[in-house]
Amino acid sequence: MFLMYYFYLNLFIFSCFMFSYFYYEVFMTLMMMEFMMMTLFLLLMMMVLVIKLNLLMLFYLIFVVCESVLGLTLLILLIRSYGNDNLKLMNLILW
Repeated sequence: MFLMYYFYLNLFIFSCFMFSYFYYEVFMTLMMMEFMMMTLFLLLMMMVLVIKLNLLMLFYLIFVVCESVLGLTLLILLIRSYGNDNLKLMNLILW
């Protein structure tokens, strides 16, 4: 059981590292944020199953889905206005 906690914690740390590594590409940043949310969901699920609060998991998933929809909407707007998702090529003061 504790081995799974360490595994999920390592996945979260790996996704945080990849989030900082792919900082200039918006799509990869969104993917790493979703991977972080998934590992947090798995950690939270293991803790919530012990205390039997299944409704908390539903609320967490609702917020994760809303965050991902908002991120994809901003990505689509960014690609339509600038033509790519690379943040190195644009001036964010104008955005």
